[in-house]
Amino acid sequence: MGSGIQAEENAMKCVICKTGEVKPAIVQAEIKVGRDRLLVTVEAEVCQECGEPYYSAGALRHLERVREDFTRNAIAPASVGKVYQVP
Repeated sequence: MGSGIQAEENAMKCVICKTGEVKPAIVQAEIKVGRDRLLVTVEAEVCQECGEPYYSAGALRHLERVREDFTRNAIAPASVGKVYQVP
């Protein structure tokens, strides 16, 4: 029996779109802190159809630590641009 068939049967399907296959990828998660936005590069499983990310417990802990560190001013990430509000 080929292992490819078993791997295909075990492939996770997206719970949002119900059709996409979920595969490992590197993504930029966005964390909102007040009016600030942090872009954090993490590993996730991502739906190939709709793009929905699924984060592991370890990735979520990392994102929580980044948020806490930013809130306590323990880190000061570089700014990557500006946001303008047009009335």
